[in-house]
Amino acid sequence: MYRTTLYILAAVLTITNLAKSDEVIGCGGFIRSTVKINYSRVEVKLLTKQGSHKYQTEGAPNNGYYLIPLYDKGEYVLKVEPPPGWIFEPASVDLRIDGSTDPCSTSKDIDFVFKGFSVTGKVVSHGLEEGPAGVTVELQGTGNSVLHTTVTGAGGVYTFSKILPGDYSLVASHPTWAFKEAKLSVKVADDNGRIARHLAVAGYDVRGEVVGEGDPVRGVHFVLTTDSASRPTATPEGCVKSAPRGFALPAGLRLVCHVTSGEDGQFVFPTVAPGSYRLLPFYKAERIEFDMAPKQAAFSVGHGSYRFPDKFQVQGFSVSGKVLESPSGPGVAQAEVYLGGAKAATTDASGGFQLENMKAGQYVLQVRAGGMAFDPFPVRVSPNTPELPPITASRFEVCGTIEGGGRRVVVEGGAEPVSATADARGRFCATLETGKYVLRPFLTKEEEAAGLRFVPSELPLVLPSAKKADVSFVRFRAEIQGTVVCVGKCGSGLKVFLRAAGSGVDADVTAEVKSDESFSFSGLVVGKYQLSANRPDWCWEHGDVKIHSVDRDVSNVVLRQSGFKMAISSSHATKVQMVHSDGASQSLSVSAGSSTHCLSKKGVYAVKTVGCHEFEEKNILFDTTKPAMVILTASKHSVGGVVVAEENVTDLVVSASTPGAAVVSVPLANPVPHAENKFLYRFAVMLPPNANVEIVPRSGRLLFNPPTFKLLVGDDCSKDEVRFDGRIGLFVDGRIHPPLGGVKVVVRDLDGHQPEVETVSDAAGKFLVGPLDSESKYDVQATREGYVLKPLGKLGHFEAFKFAEVNVAVVDAAGRALSGVLVSLSGGVDYRNNSRTREDGKLHFPNLSPGNYFLRPMMKEYRFTPPSKMVAVGEGATVDVRVTGERVAFSCMGSVSSITGEAEAGVALEALGTGSCQGHQEEAQSDPGGAFRIRGLLPGCAYRLRLKQDANPHVERAAPPERLLQVTSSDLTDVRVIVFRFFGQMDVTGKVVTEARNLPSLKVRLVADDAPEQTVHVGQLGPGGFFLLPPLARDGRSYCLQLEGGPGGAGTTGTSCFRANSSHRHLSLSYAPEAPQHIDHDVVARSSLLALPVTVALLVACYHSSRILGLVSDLVGVLRGLAKGSENPTGSPLDSRRKAKARRT
Repeated sequence: MYRTTLYILAAVLTITNLAKSDEVIGCGGFIRSTVKINYSRVEVKLLTKQGSHKYQTEGAPNNGYYLIPLYDKGEYVLKVEPPPGWIFEPASVDLRIDGSTDPCSTSKDIDFVFKGFSVTGKVVSHGLEEGPAGVTVELQGTGNSVLHTTVTGAGGVYTFSKILPGDYSLVASHPTWAFKEAKLSVKVADDNGRIARHLAVAGYDVRGEVVGEGDPVRGVHFVLTTDSASRPTATPEGCVKSAPRGFALPAGLRLVCHVTSGEDGQFVFPTVAPGSYRLLPFYKAERIEFDMAPKQAAFSVGHGSYRFPDKFQVQGFSVSGKVLESPSGPGVAQAEVYLGGAKAATTDASGGFQLENMKAGQYVLQVRAGGMAFDPFPVRVSPNTPELPPITASRFEVCGTIEGGGRRVVVEGGAEPVSATADARGRFCATLETGKYVLRPFLTKEEEAAGLRFVPSELPLVLPSAKKADVSFVRFRAEIQGTVVCVGKCGSGLKVFLRAAGSGVDADVTAEVKSDESFSFSGLVVGKYQLSANRPDWCWEHGDVKIHSVDRDVSNVVLRQSGFKMAISSSHATKVQMVHSDGASQSLSVSAGSSTHCLSKKGVYAVKTVGCHEFEEKNILFDTTKPAMVILTASKHSVGGVVVAEENVTDLVVSASTPGAAVVSVPLANPVPHAENKFLYRFAVMLPPNANVEIVPRSGRLLFNPPTFKLLVGDDCSKDEVRFDGRIGLFVDGRIHPPLGGVKVVVRDLDGHQPEVETVSDAAGKFLVGPLDSESKYDVQATREGYVLKPLGKLGHFEAFKFAEVNVAVVDAAGRALSGVLVSLSGGVDYRNNSRTREDGKLHFPNLSPGNYFLRPMMKEYRFTPPSKMVAVGEGATVDVRVTGERVAFSCMGSVSSITGEAEAGVALEALGTGSCQGHQEEAQSDPGGAFRIRGLLPGCAYRLRLKQDANPHVERAAPPERLLQVTSSDLTDVRVIVFRFFGQMDVTGKVVTEARNLPSLKVRLVADDAPEQTVHVGQLGPGGFFLLPPLARDGRSYCLQLEGGPGGAGTTGTSCFRANSSHRHLSLSYAPEAPQHIDHDVVARSSLLALPVTVALLVACYHSSRILGLVSDLVGVLRGLAKGSENPTGSPLDSRRKAKARRT
């Protein structure tokens, strides 16, 4: 059977011809920089996704151009590797080379942009080589401008990246620490900045706290010392260098300095150098010295602040105070001070008192004094508080009088208003807290409406300073006096009306105007009033005069006539000139609609309209003795505009036209100077509303924007409805140097507003284009075949250069032409060309402008001499370059196919070096015809050829899995790799190990590990305890196999778990019953006889399961293909194979 299978397989195998692919893809771009750098120091590397090195090159020294040849499609990483500290963005680019859409296949540049150098330094502790973390370091430019900020890391190291060349300052800062060296200078030129010395911290703060019975204690001295044998690296700052008075330094210690605790019990040594120290607390009051704990504390200062973890304690006094009227007021004499309900002291003349024999603790003091009250005063007493805070009065008594007995006075200013009621004599008193108050008599709404007022209406008080002030309120009555001023004589019968503005006054009060034109009203209650005269047809300066009388008399009230009223109804706002019969005139601004105006003289007026409207009414008169409304209706409106010209021209004409009417010439005002040395012309034309009009400016020297303007006349005037900008036309006067005729010149509007203009230079190299719109920006391009035309500084001026050429010939070591070599030429004016040599090994680069060009030949497996060359090209010159290539590596060429001989495309292979060549790796991918070529194999090396791991999801394995390649001095050819496609199912077999009598009652149960409550399959055991599960999907899911049943339902069963990630798995389970059972010897005998041969066959099958399953799968596919080929003679075996494979996967 096995031999027959081999014959069948051999009969269906076919041999594929190798398809050698010479396709090469160039991945290129520029090393770009805005500052001068050495491009040749920057390398660009091509790596595989796994990090294997494929190729490397450096930037061209003249322009930074690079090019890397790619022979195989796949996934790569393009990485820039500059000198350390040089920063480029991006640092790497991931590439998926597919031959059509990737940047390399579409010839797109992959640029690496230089962002700057690095500046690295260190902040150290003074006198040491290491320093602290957490120091802020600023990189400053000119004018102390902060460009970058960073924070030091471990050891004090800091780094600034992306720094461009220049002079900089490094400034260190910290919110707590002082610096010995806080600022340094650094210069960045063409490499990373180098710092000659370090920034240095002078020292670090050492802090602590001292308390007595839980309260902070001030005035405690803390003496900093070191051992006699040691000395700090730097002298501390911010502390007293001598010992405190009365302090004795213990033997064996050296005094450094001391500090004293503050009000909050805190003490600090601002600047202490790293080292080991001892701190001794010392506290001595005026007549007593307190014990301190601990007596001394040893500690060490590193590269950072230090705070004592435990507080220092003061272990094992009379206090004084004052009683004041207010915080800044005088003392209260003879005030009694109570402590714990008992009188403890009496204040002296200044308010001072003293409490004897106090202990630290919390107390409440109470004070009593005449005419004022005090709140309980809590206070904490400690050795740190020999003087208590002042105690101030909280309430005072205030008294006064008000006219009328039994009235109330409201006091505002406290948390809530309070009131005091006067006695029969009008006297009242109130007790108030310290603060600002306002006292005012209380009035009901009826009293206020009746005009009842008191003087003053309110009285502000500030306590305690005004506690003894006299307060008095009395009633008020008002009087109003005034005069009437008329235009001419007022005449007899003129009256003035007084009308109350609010309620409370039953009727108007009238006063006759006296011969001296005065009037008066008296005996008025306080309130709001209006005064008016009985002539409504006159104009009054203020109309009704409003008066608010509160708490004083009102005089000098004036009612002044300003003229005579005239009513006008106008369709539009306009100006009216009123001409009196005596020749005097008056201008009025009339709004649309009805309006009233005042004429200054008595008599007859002629009404004349002035403005941008024409009205239907003409010859209108108005008589002040017989006033009648004036009616105005507009029939035309003025439409105006401006022309702003760059030049004062004399031929400017503006015309207006409407449909069906003659063109009207619009008069222009004389030009006036305008901004930016321009001239402004105004124009206006009268037009009826709703007319369609087109306005057109014309001039022989100006271009207008817009050229015309169409509008629909509205129902009002429009002064600046239209604006035309007149600009002098632009001319491009061009030259070709040296003179060259026949140059095609194209002038293009950069904004696309104007069409392109073309012309040709004459024999003298001159051309003229214009006029053009001067507001637009233009680009002038000049071309002639065989020449390079370089723009000069002036628009339209070019310098002509005849093209040059470079010829390259590439040969091998024997002098034979070498084809397919990729040659990169870049330089000149943004020129670059990447081409491959022809069959004769030659390459021609024509149409080159003068300049320096960088030439680099490239082909994998070859080393070239010279490897690169800078070529100087003169104008019109021909430069020949000869390059020699030496073969230094070789290729492995072959094909990838299935066992049936069908080509397999897209299979990734890799060659891994062995022995002394270990670490060298090359790879390739089969093309659509199954052919592959692995380039770059080194002579004298052995390689393992295999499927690339994790790169062939559609392939399960190769036969053989690996092949050893021995490279000498030639290519390896006709290497065939047979692969087997991935089979998506998994077969599971197994055996239950137990006594034969237990087998009939046992079952196998399959469950998924992520859903153990759901059964996937339950099956019976076969002969000999063997079982075969239904095929499982090969998806990596986890399963568990369990035994069920057994004689009597009891026994020890086994469980086996596995993952569905291979084509086959064989499992073994055990079962042990708890008690012996009756054995049916006949059944056992029959089962044993049948089980023996089956067991042997299954064991052999399980042992060789992978090989047998693969062989059977491929054999079935072949047989199916042959059968279908015989049934359908027109179909090819290849088609049949593909159909079978598609169904199988």
